[in-house]
Amino acid sequence: MPDTLVETQRLAAELFPWEHEHQAALLAAVAPTVHAAFLRDRGLASVRFWNSIHDGQVAGLAGLYHYAAQPDETWLAWYGLRPAARGRGKGAELLDWVITEARAEKKRVLRLWTTDEEEYAKAITLYRARGFSSEAWSALPGETWHTLVLSLGLDGHEPLTWARRSPSGVLCGREAPQLVAA
Repeated sequence: MPDTLVETQRLAAELFPWEHEHQAALLAAVAPTVHAAFLRDRGLASVRFWNSIHDGQVAGLAGLYHYAAQPDETWLAWYGLRPAARGRGKGAELLDWVITEARAEKKRVLRLWTTDEEEYAKAITLYRARGFSSEAWSALPGETWHTLVLSLGLDGHEPLTWARRSPSGVLCGREAPQLVAA
């Protein structure tokens, strides 16, 4: 991915203009030793990214955040497609790839969080079609939308809900998670 880093960073900025963590996460995926502070500060064991290429350019991205406190789980991060690439099955293809990678890494659960805003409705439909279960999460201070935490059991078992896994209310991607005994 070093050869597509700049193009991927531009796409991430286009898809998620209100966030900036993806820029550092992409750098950490390419050079984890150089960006060890990013990983350490977020409690991450590693971060990985993949691209979807369409018509010779980066059309999509998806990442996996592996939190050190959750060795059997992983979180989908910064998943999205350029608007011109949507509606052609590329999003499903990329999501299926990431699910396959998480299984190959022997993770038991794949999680993600998103919001119930209209712009994410198609992605939520895709997640549910892949078997993700959804739980509503309270809005955080200052937010007018609701957060959804979606979980997919990768080993044939239904995963614990995130509310049971993290009763303190911590959401991965916003704050480093803390492992809670089941």
